Amino acid sequence: MKVNVENTGPCRKKISVEFSAEEVDNEYGSSLKYYLRHGTVKGFRPGKAPEAMIRRAYDKQILSVLKDHLLATGFQQAMKEHKLQTVAEYDLQQSTLASGQPFSFSLVVDVAPEFELPEYKGLAVDAKKIEIADEAVTQALNDYLKSLGQYEDVTEPLPVELEDIVAVDYTSTLDGEVPAEMSKELKDLLEATDRWVVANQEYSFLPEFGTQLIGAKVGDTRDITVQFEQDAQPAEVRGKKGVFKTTVKKIRRRKMPVLDEAFLQRIGAKSEEDVRDMFRQLLRQQAEIQEQRRRREQVEAHLLKTVENLDLPESEESEVHNNLVYSIVDENLQRGVKEQEIRENLDKISASAKEAARTQLKLRYLLKRIADAENLVVTDQEVDSALLRQAQRDGVSVKDFIRTRKLNEAKLRRDIRTGLRNGKAMDAVLSHAKLTGPGAEQAAQKQEDTHE
Repeated sequence: MKVNVENTGPCRKKISVEFSAEEVDNEYGSSLKYYLRHGTVKGFRPGKAPEAMIRRAYDKQILSVLKDHLLATGFQQAMKEHKLQTVAEYDLQQSTLASGQPFSFSLVVDVAPEFELPEYKGLAVDAKKIEIADEAVTQALNDYLKSLGQYEDVTEPLPVELEDIVAVDYTSTLDGEVPAEMSKELKDLLEATDRWVVANQEYSFLPEFGTQLIGAKVGDTRDITVQFEQDAQPAEVRGKKGVFKTTVKKIRRRKMPVLDEAFLQRIGAKSEEDVRDMFRQLLRQQAEIQEQRRRREQVEAHLLKTVENLDLPESEESEVHNNLVYSIVDENLQRGVKEQEIRENLDKISASAKEAARTQLKLRYLLKRIADAENLVVTDQEVDSALLRQAQRDGVSVKDFIRTRKLNEAKLRRDIRTGLRNGKAMDAVLSHAKLTGPGAEQAAQKQEDTHE
């Protein structure tokens, strides 16, 4: 068997393999012996049929199995001889396989990039000191209490505040005129009695409406202006300016619960200070996660600088790029962005995804090499646990998670294993890092406390 491997581009090679006629005959003969012993031909007991008849009866079957064997043998030998790590194979070309004749095949493969692993130990990483201000604890506690609050009518002559819900009556004009004829949809939009509106930007029935109510009191009337976009519904309002003559009729405000003994008992706290300590600890945990992410970003940036010109497998780059484009488009659709707008910006989305794909792949190969250097492994149990967590976030079983998302389980598990291993590699880099800055001492103390 002759094996030849030639470079045909960055991370791309052509493998050519040739078996001599003698090698083909030897392999063919080995298979033929099996059929001579066990093959059946009408009129003969197994093992008694003449070789010529067995050949005629089983030649296609022998050659089919033999071809698969030769292709696998040649490919594995090429991998072994040239120490190739393939990520994709395609364009298989092969000669006709026949007993007594040589057989050859070739295929193109994309391979993992070859590069020198940069120094990853002792990287200087700026560490910020984590401090939780009393004001932040107070804000978090107030937000929590507010989320538990119930809306109550505002009975005093107080103005509308952000997040209140307000009952209003209004009539409207479009570009200064009342439409002579209105569809039911248009009429429902432009005229209303006792319509409840949220006084914020996010949940108001029209984005520019709710916040313009802030400051108004019950009985006040004010003109609220809304500029409709070109894709607004119904079609009659597109591109026009609506003026809504609005009267405030009622205000409801969320009333926060009081931190009394009954409330403290309900949440399992002994005192207000206990509650504040709980929120302080929660904020600290969140801050630590953000700080850890910030340090990881520093490490990523440093590592990526060392491989700025790294060649990447074209097939992998294309796959990651396409996946990113799909994710960006899907995310925009979920956010309510119109399909037309997405199509108009598809070139920008594709260019952004292309750069992101290259960064993602470079980092993936870097972390793989670091994981190899650190002898890091991911157990099947760790993969099972990670997959279970993903399914639980959707509130389904692992089986249903895979089925409903139409996922390839083997690929999903490989991706999870890769992600976990890369995470361990990043943790290893950070464990070797030299922390600097105001948070270095604090981080060192925490590590020391952890080991005690």
